Amino acid sequence: MSRIDESMITAFLRYLVIERKVSTSYQNQSINAIKFYFERILGGQRKVYLLDRPREEKRLPVVLNEEEIGNLLKVTENIKHKAILMLAYSAGLRLGELNNVKLIDIDSSRMQIRVEQAKGKKDRYSLLSVRFLEV
Repeated sequence: MSRIDESMITAFLRYLVIERKVSTSYQNQSINAIKFYFERILGGQRKVYLLDRPREEKRLPVVLNEEEIGNLLKVTENIKHKAILMLAYSAGLRLGELNNVKLIDIDSSRMQIRVEQAKGKKDRYSLLSVRFLEV
């Protein structure tokens, strides 16, 4: 334990980032493994290492354009599948939200859909499409 110091650990982590170009999750896993080894295996005291924890990269999702959505809906023959696709697209629902939608959540008089326990465990309302109601 005395042969490895914090500067060596930092150099190793820089090597992982610069030379090996590992992912952020691999970097965090390496930091956790080093901490576990020194604190749990060697019985060292808990120590705060002055290391910058990398954050996961945020990437924009791939979004279909109107023509692609139209083509997708045209080739979908099963009415139930078409209704599910239309609801997800028109109301902007996430997959988990779509799975939890119940018939009582659809308010056609106010043209709203109640989304319960959405992201962050919050309830919200989304718009209801006229085309969806027709289907």
